[in-house]
Amino acid sequence: MDIDYNLVQRAQMLLTLDHPLTQVRDILLREGYEQEQVGELMDATEEVLNYLVPPQYDENKIGIDILHPGEEKAQGRKPMVDILIDKRSGKVELITPQQPETWRVANEVRKAIKRQRQGMKYCH
Repeated sequence: MDIDYNLVQRAQMLLTLDHPLTQVRDILLREGYEQEQVGELMDATEEVLNYLVPPQYDENKIGIDILHPGEEKAQGRKPMVDILIDKRSGKVELITPQQPETWRVANEVRKAIKRQRQGMKYCH
């Protein structure tokens, strides 16, 4: 499918202004761009962004994939890391900070890490 050049330019401008993809999609649809073209462009953009900025994994990191509202729990769903946790330092890195659920889960993870570290102090 050929995607309208004006649509591509508008999406680029919005992304340059640091709007998250979901917000860019909503803005473009409200502005009257064709839903099929917007969907195709956003899917391709998300795929490229995920490809260009992969989380740095190693044996000392844990990745958490969150099922966000609107996503379907499907067999073919590609897992995506939303939160990365360093096992040694306990540092929590948000890969998808634009998602409210990511913040909620990250806060719970931080609380659990803090409790675990406090418990370890008393064991020594």
